Amino acid sequence: MTTIALLLHERDDSFESTPYLLKPMLGLWQARGIKVATLRGTRHRQAADLLIPHLDLTVTPPAYAALYEHYPRVLNRRILDISKSSFSANLLRRGDTYDGPVIVKTEGNYGGIPERRLHAHARKTPLARLARPLFKLARTFGGRSHWRYLEQMAPGRYPVFESLSEVPPDVFDNPNLVVEKFLAEREGDAYCLRYYGFLGDRETSLRLLSHDPIAKGANIYQVDECPIPEEVRELRRRLGFDFGKFDYVMHAGRAQVFDLNRTPTSTVLRRFDLYESVTRHLAGGLDALLAGARQP
Repeated sequence: MTTIALLLHERDDSFESTPYLLKPMLGLWQARGIKVATLRGTRHRQAADLLIPHLDLTVTPPAYAALYEHYPRVLNRRILDISKSSFSANLLRRGDTYDGPVIVKTEGNYGGIPERRLHAHARKTPLARLARPLFKLARTFGGRSHWRYLEQMAPGRYPVFESLSEVPPDVFDNPNLVVEKFLAEREGDAYCLRYYGFLGDRETSLRLLSHDPIAKGANIYQVDECPIPEEVRELRRRLGFDFGKFDYVMHAGRAQVFDLNRTPTSTVLRRFDLYESVTRHLAGGLDALLAGARQP
């Protein structure tokens, strides 16, 4: 019997309640007779044909990466860091020459929120829970810029500035933040976001339309299928991604990737009745992974 080991972070208490795209695929595989064993943390191992790390973090902790060595096949084995600076070709520094609009984002994935959530679980004592907000309050009333200390942001509210010179100087002193060229794709008055999802040799590609410059699930009003640019596939091959989602736009005839996600959710797919067709299609990519086939 084929066995899959699903690896979760030891403090992850949201896997069951979050609409992760992987969850329905696990059910489809179990319906085929594949055994799925869940591991929480690194203390225990389970013999398996494939290890699936589902760690909703920007950087994989070393103890989890070390566990990979005990498995013949590991989903996204090489993907240990998906921070913006690990892949973006459009980041800007203080003093760079650039005339267009820019956007301030977190270095961490999804606004830095996953790290904050897991770290919050680690602060168990009442004193530890109280110390952090008091420390932040003291800094605020001490007159220091909030940009210097910001650790997370709502992903749908990343601020856009008309020029690099308008970015608050303290943004550049905060290692949690990055400044990136704001390269919008437009169709009439709509903003376009493209979604490239994949598992093994299976792929899906969607174009999402929004009236908001920061296109996110809640403000999407239309979804259509679209071709997959070869340069996006090439980035996937170069990085070694087996499963995940890339967010990108087409700007000046080129694909511009600005987000990598190895734990995508199915929120938009559900809203636009694509949930079952996409998950069933992608789930079929498991066979290629088990056979050691190369990506498309």
